Amino acid sequence: MLLRVVKYGSLKALVLAAALFAIPAACRKKEEKKKDPAPVFDKQAMLVNYADNLVIPAFAALKKDVQEMRSAWLAFSASPDTAGLNKLRAGFFTAYSSYQNAGIFGFGPGEDKGIRINFNIFPSDTARIESNIASGSYDLSTAANISAKGFPALEYLFFGYGHSRETIAGRFAASAARVAYADKLVNELETLSSQIADAWSSGYRNTFVSSLGTDVGSSIGFLINQLNYELDYLKNAKLATPVGLRSAGAVQPDDAEAFYSGRSMELARMTFGAIENVYLGRGTSGANGPGFDDYIIHLKSSHVNGPLHDAIVSQFSVARAKLAAVPDPLSSAVVNNKAAVEDAYKELVRLLALLKTDLPSSLGVVITYQDGDGD
Repeated sequence: MLLRVVKYGSLKALVLAAALFAIPAACRKKEEKKKDPAPVFDKQAMLVNYADNLVIPAFAALKKDVQEMRSAWLAFSASPDTAGLNKLRAGFFTAYSSYQNAGIFGFGPGEDKGIRINFNIFPSDTARIESNIASGSYDLSTAANISAKGFPALEYLFFGYGHSRETIAGRFAASAARVAYADKLVNELETLSSQIADAWSSGYRNTFVSSLGTDVGSSIGFLINQLNYELDYLKNAKLATPVGLRSAGAVQPDDAEAFYSGRSMELARMTFGAIENVYLGRGTSGANGPGFDDYIIHLKSSHVNGPLHDAIVSQFSVARAKLAAVPDPLSSAVVNNKAAVEDAYKELVRLLALLKTDLPSSLGVVITYQDGDGD
């Protein structure tokens, strides 16, 4: 009997021991599962790509091209003639093109130096420009002169409207005040573009890539807001206003960007390309690094019946084709090919719906600017 009790007790002990052994084994399996979570998207690598391959190169190019424009300006202003004017116009348009890639980064140093209001408010107030030149007394830092400076004001001075190269060169040759005014405009652009480029390279870059949140004031928040602001600006200022969608159908051809040189759509397509590059994380060299497209693919963000990324890429393609169908000069297209301009505008509105609503919603970003047009 004692033997049976002992055996029975030993059996209970063995069962208990086995049970106790199984518990930590099961826990280990659960712990092993916990040690293999879903991979986290590397937001810092994405921000490094944006800083090093998009933003800094864009501002470096703007700085260089504005300096080269100033060199062409100094040569022309010393001896105004048509040959010098041709070189100046070429240098001007190269710098204006660089601005289309840099203007989208209007936060941080760009915001500090007022890149939008100091570089590209159009249409120019030509009456004020001429008044400033005639009086010789003006302060370019005042709100009253926002539309009397920057690239649009220089375009007016260098190209005019309906004037020959000989006439424009002659105006500078005959007016020291005109030379002095243009000189101040060129110098301001050179100073500001250098300050912004240097600020990014000397310190702000590290601040930018270290901000890994998506809240208001974060680098990702800044980028998403600027991406959408630039698209809003493209569809409204560069298309809707000239084609009459903001004036009860009455076209406003002279409100077009680059009205005097007749290259409005060329610049509009550059701006569109800059927006697409930011979404894709595609650098100025053409290399495709981590961007918002990779982020939402990682998050498996959806739209209607498919991935959100597919919907965005498809709409970029449609909008690009519609923009390509609008010929320059835009001032003529809004009169002779109005339907094509309106079609391009409509596709930009559809693209904005994806980038301003679905994209920030997926990333947890708040849109903080207001466009005011209800689109």
